[in-house]
Amino acid sequence: MRVSDSHLSTVIRVKDHLVKKAQRELAVIRVNREKEEGTLSTLENRQSSAMTEAVRKMKTKALDLQTSQAFLQSLSRQIERQEDKVKQVTTQEEGKRGELVEKSQSKEMIVKIDQRRKEEEAKEQERKAQRVIDVLAQRMRSEL
Repeated sequence: MRVSDSHLSTVIRVKDHLVKKAQRELAVIRVNREKEEGTLSTLENRQSSAMTEAVRKMKTKALDLQTSQAFLQSLSRQIERQEDKVKQVTTQEEGKRGELVEKSQSKEMIVKIDQRRKEEEAKEQERKAQRVIDVLAQRMRSEL
């Protein structure tokens, strides 16, 4: 059974579209991961500054110390949540990267199958042409 040119080229176009879609999705995930990492960095800087400020103000009142400690604990919880977000986005990015590799490989496999089919078709055409030439040559010899 022969697969038509238009069928494989359609499959290749679909595979190409899926690869490009996965690439766009991966780019969006990367931007999101970078944003989340930026937020995490900002929170860590705020925590570092607050800790430095708390150490500097050690001689202050107990109420100020409690407020500083509560703020630092709040920042620590925010950092933990942000680290979880970064891990989730990183996992999502790795999954999308794997999907992209799979789709690219699938497309390449179809392209290779199509190329092999075209090469076999060309060889078959060449064999047919050679048979016609051989038949004509044989007829010419037999007429002499």
